[in-house]
Amino acid sequence: MNKKKNGLSRKHHINSRKKPSFKGRTGAAIMVGLLLFTGTGFAKENLHDLYHVYDGDKYVGTVADPAIVKQVKNEKLGAAEEEHADLDLVAGRNVSVVQEKVFGQEPRNDETVRQKLEDKVAVETKAVAVVAAGETVTHVKDKAAYEKMTRQLKLAHVKEEELAAFEQTEQAAKDGTPSSPLNEGETRVTSVQILADLAPRDVYTSPARVQTAEEAAALLLKGKEVVKDYSVGKGDVPEKIAKSFGIGTDRLLEMNPGLSADTLIHPGDVLKVPDSEPFVQVAVTREMKRAVPLPHRTVTEKDAGLPKGETAVKQAGQDGKKELTEVALHVNGVKTEETVTEEEVLAEPVDEIVREGTKVLVGQGSGKFMWPAQGGYISSHKGARWGRQHNGIDIARPSGRTIVAADSGTVKAAGPLGGFGNRIEIDHGNGYTTLYAHLASIGVKPGQKLEKGAQIGVMGSTGHSTGLHLHFEVRKNGALIDPLTVVSPSSK
Repeated sequence: MNKKKNGLSRKHHINSRKKPSFKGRTGAAIMVGLLLFTGTGFAKENLHDLYHVYDGDKYVGTVADPAIVKQVKNEKLGAAEEEHADLDLVAGRNVSVVQEKVFGQEPRNDETVRQKLEDKVAVETKAVAVVAAGETVTHVKDKAAYEKMTRQLKLAHVKEEELAAFEQTEQAAKDGTPSSPLNEGETRVTSVQILADLAPRDVYTSPARVQTAEEAAALLLKGKEVVKDYSVGKGDVPEKIAKSFGIGTDRLLEMNPGLSADTLIHPGDVLKVPDSEPFVQVAVTREMKRAVPLPHRTVTEKDAGLPKGETAVKQAGQDGKKELTEVALHVNGVKTEETVTEEEVLAEPVDEIVREGTKVLVGQGSGKFMWPAQGGYISSHKGARWGRQHNGIDIARPSGRTIVAADSGTVKAAGPLGGFGNRIEIDHGNGYTTLYAHLASIGVKPGQKLEKGAQIGVMGSTGHSTGLHLHFEVRKNGALIDPLTVVSPSSK
């Protein structure tokens, strides 16, 4: 009797690492029933329940009390629920228990099985994997969170009100209602597309891997780190380059074997630097209608009745106006295309017509002065000199001695005047007057009308003069000014 019982126990022990099939369990139950029914001497009290624990198809151990498995699962859940209260958690999803009735005592160690289960029982949650181009990038809680994530991707490049208006228009189009035409100054989104092979997949995963919709969207837009080439520019040093890419110098040196902090780099050298490659791109198409001006032309007409140098507006110009309808495509915020789809001229421009005088008025200055001597250089400037104020400039060493009127005007005075010697004063009729002093001879008379460049005298050294030169003064509205602000040797 004992020998038979021991044989059954050994047989069971040999097969205990293989999960019993339904057929095997049924056969064992029939055998037990027959043995009991035929009175072979087996007492009912020798029939025991044992529980075999499996992790998937892998045998973990045998326990007398299946509550051990439930207890370990509950302990794991309890610890995880404190941190992930918003998720539906499950513990030991692949752990199962198979009951078996046996005779005699079966080797078992409940505490050993408990310890094994504590290592094997994992807490998971049912979630949605975010798959981009076949790669699982992250996880979100459920389909609702996935839809919210895709909306967040769009909102990274369109405003909330733009997206709402687009969705409303899109729904209206499905219902057969055409969109209303754009008004001037209006812009609307006509398309928002996620350019990626993006798909959800139901999975079980660790709750620590589950992100919020906002976090998942940010990760997809940021993308993964890649390496790109950087061409060294003028003034670049490793520290500067590293900082510009948001990394430390040590990281830059790691990416470029052979490069050290002391290595001299030169413009044109190529270094490896980090970059990011987004998992998704968001394409946004906007349609806009705006008015742009049509610039008017300015047309000049010669007018012999208008004094030379003067202008008058005959007809005021006016810009025209045209209306453009444009469609622009932005991918991840960068404009990649722009097309004008409609163009309508609303108002033609009006030319501005300007009369330009050609009539020469003798004695009327233009305000533009010429050099009053034949060459020469400035031997003395306006300002303090010899303890007193020098009111003009002195021009010496000319190539010729002829002195000319710096601009058209009327001779105001001509003749000797104290230290000036022989001098001429010309009133140009526009607030300017000029004075020419130390002349050897005078060739004009007071009241005489002069054209610009007319010969008025000969350079000399009369009056208080130290040598052959011209003393030249300019006044504006009666106040002395530096002649070099209105004339220079180059304006001969």
